[in-house]
Amino acid sequence: MEKEVHKVRSRARRFKKLFEKISINALPWEIDGIHYFMVNYLKFNKLQGTAILSPKKRDEHPASAWEAHSPLFQFYRLMNEIHVVGNRRATIDPTYFEHPLSLSSEVENSALQEGHAFLTTLFHKQTQLKHVYAHFFGELAKLRQDSKPLSQVHLDLAITTIAELELYNYEIMKETAKHIHVLKAWISAMKQEKLWEEMSQNQRVFFQQMVQNEQKMKEQLKSLSITHQANRDKLLKSTKKKYTNFLKEERIKDYASLRSPR
Repeated sequence: MEKEVHKVRSRARRFKKLFEKISINALPWEIDGIHYFMVNYLKFNKLQGTAILSPKKRDEHPASAWEAHSPLFQFYRLMNEIHVVGNRRATIDPTYFEHPLSLSSEVENSALQEGHAFLTTLFHKQTQLKHVYAHFFGELAKLRQDSKPLSQVHLDLAITTIAELELYNYEIMKETAKHIHVLKAWISAMKQEKLWEEMSQNQRVFFQQMVQNEQKMKEQLKSLSITHQANRDKLLKSTKKKYTNFLKEERIKDYASLRSPR
């Protein structure tokens, strides 16, 4: 695949404008055995234009290049969204939960027990979110390793992944907002039982920031475009439907202004 990317980069220079840099999305879309790559032209890190190119012009079919634009555009925009939505929570150190939970489980205190139950639920959802995020990028790593192109399976995976991440993110914030008083009581009880100082500074800051960000979190909850339903499966289904035509207007605009094919 690296050789193909190199050939595409050579072809892409023809459509490059002054001061632009070329960025090629490494995984192509395959149509009739031909790989089509999405090329991005950037100036000062801002997208200026796009092209869909194969490694060899003689093998390229313009109609197929046009066809490849839609799944490539959607997949890579979804991939960026997955990173934006999931990366912050997916990279939280699990010991931020594990160590405090082990401490609070050792003492009989109603405030600690209630907080322990809440944080256990939160940690479970946090772990599920992390697994969803890691699975998606793990599948992409396998494709790169095996030099295989993207397919509808991977586009469907991207849609499912972003929907699940958004839903977990929503559930985590909703649970935290609902039980913020429990978290505050747990922190007070941890201090009272002399357990607070047994946590690392980073762990203490982590929970303090959760409390301090209460208002900001409630505002974020209101801004999330999630249809409120009691049934989680229906909620996931409606969220996936929302992402099926992700950035449709932007995609149509990008399609109309492609530098290649023309």
